[in-house]
Parts: sequence; C-alpha cells; structure tokens
Amino acid sequence: MGRFEGRVLLATPKIVSQPTREIKTQLSKKPKILLLAVLITAIQSVVLWLIALWSAWSILQGDVLSLVSALFLTGIVLGAALFLSNVAIGMFRLQRWAYTPSFVMQLLIVSIGVASFGGEYGLAFLGFGLLLPAALVFFAMFSKPVRALFRKD
Repeated sequence: MGRFEGRVLLATPKIVSQPTREIKTQLSKKPKILLLAVLITAIQSVVLWLIALWSAWSILQGDVLSLVSALFLTGIVLGAALFLSNVAIGMFRLQRWAYTPSFVMQLLIVSIGVASFGGEYGLAFLGFGLLLPAALVFFAMFSKPVRALFRKD
C-alpha cells in the first residue's frame, strides 16, 4: 500500500518571498567595500567580453595580419573574460576560492597598466585607467571586513 493511496495531490504554487527583498537583504549583509570590489571586477569582465567580441569581429572582417595569432589572442581574451566573470560571481557569493584569483587578475591588469606608460605608443590615460580600479580592488579585498568574510573558519 502506498503512502498516497486514495489521495489526490494538487499542484499548488508556493508563495515565495519577493525577489527584490531577497536581493536587498543579501546586499545589506555584505560590506559595501566588498560590493565595490565585486562591481569593479564585474565591469572589468564586461570590458574583456567586449574586447573579445571586437577581436572576433575583426577576424571575421579580415582586418588581421596573422590569422593564427589573432585567433590565439582572441582565445586568451575569451578565457580571461570567462575566468574573471566567474571570479566576480564567486566574490559576490563569498566563495573562498575567489579570493586569491581576484588578486592574480588584478596583478595581471596592473602589469598591463604599468607597461602602458612607456614605450613608443605609451598612453598615460590607459595606464591610469587600468591601475586605479585594480588598486581599489586590492584595497577592498585587503580590508578587514572582507578578509574576515573569506577567512577559513
């Protein structure tokens, strides 16, 4: 004999709390400085996605000198965009694995920013545009409340 024998089960929708309230409570529990770091990291990942799309479009238009190099660099940028997107999501969800990769990506961005100052085609605004957000993420991730959230208990 089954447990539900003789009963008619009706599918009734459960009333779930309002999503906006859930989001507001999730955001209010996190330190604002962490949200700043997540926002900057998310913006950086969006920029990488746009660069990857632009690079792919250039390949399709035939505006490249070396197809193999262009495909390889586009693949690297796509990989970096995917990785940084996952890091931003992991930071927002307070997953411990996302703490160190956020620093690694910011160090890579800083190295590109520092290299942007020198050379024949050096652009100071590009260097500062890369260095300042990376410095803000470093500061945010090293702050006491954020370190406490990612600390191993």
